[in-house]
Amino acid sequence: MVDFKALETLVWVATLKSFNRAAVKLHTTQPAVSQRIAQLEAEIGQRLLVREKRTVVATDAGRRVIDYAERLLKLRAEMLHAVADRTAIRGTLRLGVAETIVHTWLPRFVERMAKAYPGLALEIEVDITPNLRDRLVAQELDLVFALGALAAAQLRNMPLSTYRLAFLAGPGLSFPAGPLDLAALAAHPILTFSRNTRPYLILREMFSAPDLPPVRIHASSSMATILRMAEDGLGIAAVPEAIAGTELAAGRLRSLPTSVPLPELDFFASWRITPEAATVEAVATIAAEVAAPRPR
Repeated sequence: MVDFKALETLVWVATLKSFNRAAVKLHTTQPAVSQRIAQLEAEIGQRLLVREKRTVVATDAGRRVIDYAERLLKLRAEMLHAVADRTAIRGTLRLGVAETIVHTWLPRFVERMAKAYPGLALEIEVDITPNLRDRLVAQELDLVFALGALAAAQLRNMPLSTYRLAFLAGPGLSFPAGPLDLAALAAHPILTFSRNTRPYLILREMFSAPDLPPVRIHASSSMATILRMAEDGLGIAAVPEAIAGTELAAGRLRSLPTSVPLPELDFFASWRITPEAATVEAVATIAAEVAAPRPR
C-alpha cells in the first residue's frame, strides 16, 4: 500500500531535482530517499524518476503520480491543520526576516508563536529582501517577512505592515527653520538601508537631481548601526520612525520636518505554494494579526 512518506519523498525529489537535496529537506539520508522511491516504483509498476545530466526528472507516469500525490498531501495537511491539536505540531520553520521587522513587532510574534505552536521551533535569519527572496525560491527558507510582495512562480504573499520612511537626526545637527527640502538634507550624509534595497534606490534617485549638491549615502544592513551613527551626529538616518521609538522618546533622535514626499514601505509575508503549506500560511496569518496597528 502506498504511504504518504513515499509520496512526499517523490514530490520533493521532483521539486528539488535531486535525491541528496530531498534527503536534506526531509531530514533523512540519500539511501533512505532512494529506497522509498524504489519501493514506490515497485508498488506502482512504473518508472517514476530518471537521472539526466546531474539532475532528476519525472517520467510521464511520474508526473501523473506527482499530480495525485500533491493533491493528497495538500488534503492531509489541511485536515491535520483543521483537526489536529496545534500543540502536537512539531518541527522547525525556517523564517527569514527583514531587519525593520526585528526592530518593530518580531518579539511579539515570537511570543505569540510560542503559545500557538509550542512544538514548532523557529529558525530565524535576518537579511535584506533580495537575499530573502532568493533563499525562499531556492527552498532554503519556508517563510519570509520582507519588503514588498515577492514576485516568483509558486509564491504567495500576504500583507503585514506599512511604515513611512522618515528622516531622523541627533540633537547635535542643526538645520534651517521650517520644513526641510532636499538641498537642506543633502548638506549632511544620509544613512540608510543596504544597497540594492528599495529604500536605498529610492533615496539615490531622490538625491540625484542635477540642481542638488553631491550627497553621500552611507548604506548598512544594520539598523542599530544606522541609528547609532545618527545619534552621534554622523548623518541623517532615512528609516521608518517605528524602528526608533526608544531613541525618539528619549530625545536621542528627532524626526525632521520636511517638504519632501516620502514613500511608504509595505512589508509582506511570502511563502511557497506546496502541498504542505497549510501550517506556514497559518503562521503568516498570526504574523499579520501581530503586525496590525494596535488601537491607541
